[in-house]
Amino acid sequence: MKRVILFLALFLVTVLLLSSCTNDSNSPIPESGTQVTHVLDTAVFLQAAKDLQEDCERIGGCTCFMDGIQTTCSLVFACLDAGFCELVRE
Repeated sequence: MKRVILFLALFLVTVLLLSSCTNDSNSPIPESGTQVTHVLDTAVFLQAAKDLQEDCERIGGCTCFMDGIQTTCSLVFACLDAGFCELVRE
């Protein structure tokens, strides 16, 4: 019984170590500094970005931008994922 528990513990540690070595370059979450612009005529995401400005200032700044408005990267991701925004190419 002790061998089974030891084997399972060793297996779990190995899986955790190997999973931390992977690099998921296909992550849908935008990186810090991502800038997007609206491509469809909707103000929902833009209004949400404006509403988050006070919170961004309170926490010391957010790291993504939507139509030049500093906002959270999660909002940028949601807008990109929904198809309402596209990445700004510099």
